[in-house]
Amino acid sequence: MTAASPPFPPHRVSGFTLVEMAVVMLILTLLAGGLSTSLGTQLTRRAEANTDEALAEARDALLGYAVRKGMFPCPAKSATDGSEDREAGACQTHTGLLPWATLGIVGTDGWGRRLRYAVSAGYTHKITALDDGDIDIFTRNGSGGILKLTTEGGRTPVVILSHGANGLGATTQEGQGYPPPANGSDEATNAIPNGRQFYSRSLSENAAAPGGAFDDRLTWLSPNLIANRLISTGHFP
Repeated sequence: MTAASPPFPPHRVSGFTLVEMAVVMLILTLLAGGLSTSLGTQLTRRAEANTDEALAEARDALLGYAVRKGMFPCPAKSATDGSEDREAGACQTHTGLLPWATLGIVGTDGWGRRLRYAVSAGYTHKITALDDGDIDIFTRNGSGGILKLTTEGGRTPVVILSHGANGLGATTQEGQGYPPPANGSDEATNAIPNGRQFYSRSLSENAAAPGGAFDDRLTWLSPNLIANRLISTGHFP
């Protein structure tokens, strides 16, 4: 007589318990958050680098225009018309958008917004003398105190500006304006329509800091640099 086979052990269904699934979901969430933060940081750094390149290109184009024409162009007619706004030889404004079409460049920052441009009136006609211009540029020291960055006279004739990642005060390529910066902030000073004063300082997300949060990026052409370029190319009397 054949002995009866021993009963099979109870079948154990394989799979994750609720606790194991919760742990897995937590790990995936943390990984996704880390990847998202890393990607966001990389995109921001790339936009900042592209903005710095755009500002440098604008400086070179403006200097090239000055060498060719003996003067600087007026600001653009509008966000959609990049030719300089000059009538009967005179600029209609001296603070506005960079005249990218006149300069033959793209004229946008790393976020695709129009670069801003300010120029002293005396530099938009045939340059026969190089004064300090009428634009003041300031920065802040570690304690928030205001310092001048420009020449001994305290001024400069040309400024080019990006309103940074937050875009406050900026203009899109289609002509749409972003919300203005907080009143009284350094970014608000940079966004004044006919401004003759600008701030250039370290990036800050602290709205309570002196001058408020700040992510604008700007450059300028000093009268000494302009003189050097015009004299070295034989275009200054």
